Amino acid sequence: MALARGDGKSTLVSLDGLDAALPLLADDIERERAEAELLVGPYDVAGEWYLARGTPASLVRAAEAFQKAKAPARARAACDRVLTSDKRSRAQEAEARSVRLWLAPEDPAEADDARWLAIHAPDLAWGKEADGALVKLAPQKPLTSDELLARAESFSLAGRTDDAIKTIERVEKAPGRRVDALERSRAKGDALYRGGKYGEAARVLSQCARAGGSHVAEDAFRSARALARADRDEEALVALEEVAKAHAGTQWGAQASYLIGRLQLLHGRWKEATASFDAYVIKYPSGSDHHDAVRDRALARLLEGDAHGARPLFEQLAEDEADPLAAARARTMAALAALRDGDRTHAIARWTDVARSRPLSWPALVARARLAQIGAPLPPFVDKSDASGADEVSPPLAVVLPAPADLLHRIGLDADAENELHERESTVSASAQGRSTEALCDAYGQLGRAKRRYQTAQQIPAALLSFAPTAKTRWSWECAFPAPYASEVETRAKENDLSASLIYGVMRQESGFDPDVVSSARAVGLLQLLPETARSLVSPEHADDATRLTSPTMNITLGARYLRDLLARFHGVLPLAIAAYNAGPDAVTRWLGRPKGLDLDLFVERIPFAETRTYVARVMGNVARYGYLRAGDAGVPAVQLDLN
Repeated sequence: MALARGDGKSTLVSLDGLDAALPLLADDIERERAEAELLVGPYDVAGEWYLARGTPASLVRAAEAFQKAKAPARARAACDRVLTSDKRSRAQEAEARSVRLWLAPEDPAEADDARWLAIHAPDLAWGKEADGALVKLAPQKPLTSDELLARAESFSLAGRTDDAIKTIERVEKAPGRRVDALERSRAKGDALYRGGKYGEAARVLSQCARAGGSHVAEDAFRSARALARADRDEEALVALEEVAKAHAGTQWGAQASYLIGRLQLLHGRWKEATASFDAYVIKYPSGSDHHDAVRDRALARLLEGDAHGARPLFEQLAEDEADPLAAARARTMAALAALRDGDRTHAIARWTDVARSRPLSWPALVARARLAQIGAPLPPFVDKSDASGADEVSPPLAVVLPAPADLLHRIGLDADAENELHERESTVSASAQGRSTEALCDAYGQLGRAKRRYQTAQQIPAALLSFAPTAKTRWSWECAFPAPYASEVETRAKENDLSASLIYGVMRQESGFDPDVVSSARAVGLLQLLPETARSLVSPEHADDATRLTSPTMNITLGARYLRDLLARFHGVLPLAIAAYNAGPDAVTRWLGRPKGLDLDLFVERIPFAETRTYVARVMGNVARYGYLRAGDAGVPAVQLDLN
């Protein structure tokens, strides 16, 4: 706690002598002592410890320590090692270069570090300092036009669109290669698009396309796509048709042809969409969107009322799909096409097969809902195993956490215990001959976390999860669908009138139970919250809460609030709230109105983003599994097909 408060002196006092009293925790104590020494000294001792670790992250800390110890040569050597590592991150390189720059702020030789920071890390804390240093160290060598374009891209990728555009505006008068107006405009269009300013991006990129040049097809296509992202679909359709016609032999023409069908499908123009997808499949058999076009033309036919034509397309799609979950979804659509084609018997058989072969999956839930809708018999949610010995009880495993994981767990340091157990898995496996995976699942299950337990579950044979859990196999279900942070999840679920199964179902899909993970889109923690989303969920006086998203407690608290708000917005329809968690609530609201009246399963299949369709299917399957584990049949979410 002293270290968490930044109180290095109290930390060192608390740690004094502990390594002798707790030898199995000596490594952890040594690490925490080094962290405290980095705060208050002796800095050179901290530097030695970090230097010995040898990773880019530890070398950066070593450089900081030697810098504080007034040992510039050693600090620079540590920085040099960071820059020669092929595993360094951009932030680590930026910090290492900033330390080198600080060590010799008057040395013109450091202009290269200042230049790199100004170009590749202008969005980071060290970038502003680098700008001033570059002016001072190399006044005759300002950033060139190409360097400014690279700097603008760095700003753009960091979400700082305005800074990117301001940088692009400097390119015209910069030294170096002459960058013409068209290239500058294309860079501006890129920045606007990345920043979500789609209307402005469409205007700029359209101007680029009209100006001609070697990128005219790409510019025209991206302008049209930006119009669609800006919710200006009628304009987008006109623009896409122009691209498809004028640039038919290019990848941009092919992509435009596919997106025409997608927009027609989204707006309920089933007949037009069918024709567009048919044309695409024939014209572009090797196109990048061919697989999606095959799926979408089957869906368009079904929605158009041509069930007879849709049925074989869905059947073939089910055969060709490599992903078992996507194949099962195709089979549910094939069954619906069969029913609407007058073949009730085949539809019932198909839905029953999906429900039994992919139990508790989203396709199985849809299949059961369709069977109930037509009054057909419902199969069990999960079949009971008829294998010999299915009802036997295995001898209990006496799994003991190896030291020092046991001690760390007892004193509540489960994150450290998980790391130590990971290093000693062979010890646990060796103690349970023939049941090593079960033993590891048991060991990790004793901790309050689940990152490594979930990873271990990937070794579980699929057959163990295909039948209802028994006394002999329940461990496999609990390992594959773990329930960490139980007290926090249960409290927040009750507080927000949610099921704990929903929180866990999202957590499993979003982060794999890793509280520290940060996505490329800047989503953070167990429930992968964006910082801006988190800020919208707290009052101004609690704004600091939104910055602590790697804290499991805070992440679960805010994630549960967001799920509650989404469920309220979509009237308790779980798949819609889940879709909104992935794609945003405004997008789901738009899709619901284009056109209205689709049944839930058809609506999900018509979602324009494959990522979101898959996300809904996987999270709904997670929720169903968690619910079944907790309460049997009563815990499985009901699927109401009617969205009216």
